[in-house]
Amino acid sequence: MNPVSLALPLPINPVVTFSLPRVDLAAARPVFRIFCLLLLFFVSPSMAIAQLIKGRVVDEQHPDTPLAGATVQLSGGKQGAVTDSSGRFSIRPAQAVSFLRISFLGYQPQTVSIQDDNPDLTIRLVPDDARQLAEVRVQSKYYRQYATNTISSALRLQTPLIDLPQNIQTVTPEIIYDQGSFNMTEGVSRNVSGVVRQEVSNNLGPYLFMRGGQIATLRNGIDLTPIYRGPSPEDAAIIDRVEFVKGPSLFMNNIGDPAGSFNVVTKQPTGVRRYSATAMLGSFDFYRLAVDLDGQLDKKGKLLYRLNGMGMRTNSFVKFDNNRRFLVAPVLKYRISDRTYVSAEYQYQSNRYAMYSPIVMTPGVDSPAGFATLPIDFSIHEPSLNPIQSRDHTGFLTVGHQFSTNWQLTVRGAFMRNDNEGAYMWVTGVNTANPTVLLRNPKYDLNRTEVFSEQAFVNGKFTTGRLKHQLLAGVDVNQKRFRADSYVQYDTYTDAQGKTQLRYYPLDINNPVYGTEIPNYHTPGGLINRNTTQTVNYRSFYALDELALFANKLRLTLGLRYTSVQTRNDVSGVTTISSDNVATPRLGISYSLHPDLSVYALYDRTLVPQAGVTIGGDAIRPLQGTNREIGIKKNWLNGRWNTTLAFYRINRSNAIANDPNNSLYRIQVGANHAQGIDFDIVGQVVRGLNAVINYAYTDAKIDNDVNTALIGTPTPMYVKHIQNTWLNYELPLASLSGLTLSLGYQYQGGRGERYATATQHAIPDFFRLDGGIGWQRNAGQRNSFKVNLLVNNLLNKTLIATAWYRNGLYYWVPQAPVNGRLSVSYTF
Repeated sequence: MNPVSLALPLPINPVVTFSLPRVDLAAARPVFRIFCLLLLFFVSPSMAIAQLIKGRVVDEQHPDTPLAGATVQLSGGKQGAVTDSSGRFSIRPAQAVSFLRISFLGYQPQTVSIQDDNPDLTIRLVPDDARQLAEVRVQSKYYRQYATNTISSALRLQTPLIDLPQNIQTVTPEIIYDQGSFNMTEGVSRNVSGVVRQEVSNNLGPYLFMRGGQIATLRNGIDLTPIYRGPSPEDAAIIDRVEFVKGPSLFMNNIGDPAGSFNVVTKQPTGVRRYSATAMLGSFDFYRLAVDLDGQLDKKGKLLYRLNGMGMRTNSFVKFDNNRRFLVAPVLKYRISDRTYVSAEYQYQSNRYAMYSPIVMTPGVDSPAGFATLPIDFSIHEPSLNPIQSRDHTGFLTVGHQFSTNWQLTVRGAFMRNDNEGAYMWVTGVNTANPTVLLRNPKYDLNRTEVFSEQAFVNGKFTTGRLKHQLLAGVDVNQKRFRADSYVQYDTYTDAQGKTQLRYYPLDINNPVYGTEIPNYHTPGGLINRNTTQTVNYRSFYALDELALFANKLRLTLGLRYTSVQTRNDVSGVTTISSDNVATPRLGISYSLHPDLSVYALYDRTLVPQAGVTIGGDAIRPLQGTNREIGIKKNWLNGRWNTTLAFYRINRSNAIANDPNNSLYRIQVGANHAQGIDFDIVGQVVRGLNAVINYAYTDAKIDNDVNTALIGTPTPMYVKHIQNTWLNYELPLASLSGLTLSLGYQYQGGRGERYATATQHAIPDFFRLDGGIGWQRNAGQRNSFKVNLLVNNLLNKTLIATAWYRNGLYYWVPQAPVNGRLSVSYTF
């Protein structure tokens, strides 16, 4: 290929069209019934647009310290909101409002007059130590923050969610705690429509799929998506919230699959002294302790800190599997002035585990054959193998400066380094002489993943005539590198003819006998003698303007990003170099039918730099994708709960896959599409009842492939129907104040395999029922106490994830039988 090629994704005068996906109406009929019912609720006698009131609540002495959880009450007392983790709130009152009343524990309440039609307020509350014991937050008894109406500052925009022409779903810490999750692989994805996990490498990364593709990994709005492996899954100890962005997101990071991305927002200093500790214990010898220290290091409150730490150890329901983890994450923030700050953050995570994931396999002939046919605790591992070791380093440096009320600059830098080394047992094909005896061979991996990312962007607000503008412009620079000695089948011997042969360790699946000594191995000289080096570098320039018309009733988003990408791949002596320059536009429109009801349409394009080479030495071209989407959003009960319904169609070109003849290489297979429906309900639907309910219908198929037999077949990790429900109810009992009951389930139907295949093998549907009971005292305050007992897989069903058939073997990842987990948390 030419060393430089120019890709023009649109003609000079592009015509953007939106088309609804073709769906299986019989299968999707339930969601259309829900949609029709919602329309009845949406219809209101008055469709007038009232003012939009939004703003930020901060500490008066330290204006860059947000006050999360402050209560904002409108005049008349019938509407209100609670500020999110960045101190922001937004309200669309049903009628004109003359003033707001803001209150927060430990601060003097404040009444603010409303002068403008659409104010954007900064409210500074004055600390008042005398009120710390006397004041109680208005919604503290029954309110748990499941729903949010704003996005984090990490996503670069300041527009309320309901006004954005984008489907963004947020998972809050309250949801994560109630569900007993301790990192991104522990069910966080169940809270967003259509998200599934590839369970093959649980300890290496989340590997989340949505809308027919693997979504990008972001942390604090920075692209830390590796070329291949890592980073380690984000631990709950550092998570402030998780934002799932559906579809491309030029306003944040347009380098990623058109399916979207997820952004983990880490905990930051608040300047308010608060310490907490959380202990967990559970089935399979699970023990975990996490601490969170928040405060300031000087009397003037200029130097703030946040320190999170975690230690964990657990065994598994699978023989010989275990996990040991350690995390430390300090953050320092220095207020240079009221308008300028600098923040430094570091995260270190050490992980020792026996297996990447408890994958098992069985032959496609004789007995047992098929998915989920072996005992739940079956293992191909040998305890004589040393643990796999993974170490993860991540750092952030952020400088923010506010030029004026309307203009501010943010500069960020980040790095991520993940080192992983270890051996694992694997079976690559059927033993033709005796199919029920697995021919295991140890495979060795040594790899280092690194990402360096820099970004600078400016946010501004200005007016031209009757148009109000919110401008975002900036630059992203990113360097990714992967070095490895991978897929090394090191245990070999020389036969009588002088040929090198693999040494196998047989295991009879009907009568497994363990205890064989497996020699351990290290690459001589380490990464110096690696067989793989891959790099991806890109520079990206972008500008986006949000235009508001007709008193913010109509919002138009115009954006363009220009990206220059260079890749270099050295794999087992084969070297390729490529360069691409791509322009990706964005067009979005949002219209308010009612203060709490909006419709939107979106056209967005993206690209994914792809590392790898073909066995013939050809470079891999970037994947390019287009997303067309329409949707409707509704906030209920003053934003306490919200609903989002979206229809989309995504097209991808230049898709790649592993070379079936040699896993070190890739093949460029062709094109595919995904279309479907997403539906989400999140928040406090009635007093005391918090809910997360979602449904996704997905139709994702291959349109073009070098293997013509695959055309029309489902894309990898395909799931046709995904429906999740989680309910948490606080009992209205004076004698048992703070007692909650939880119940939830996960359902997946019409599941596809890990790899594309011309012959589909039936995978059983997935249904898991979970339940729990909890109690809390003084929620959201100091000296608060929380207890939560959760039982997963209440029905004790045999469940599997990530299944596939290859080379005569059925592979799958078993899921845990009924198991429990107890959490105790104290804040002081």
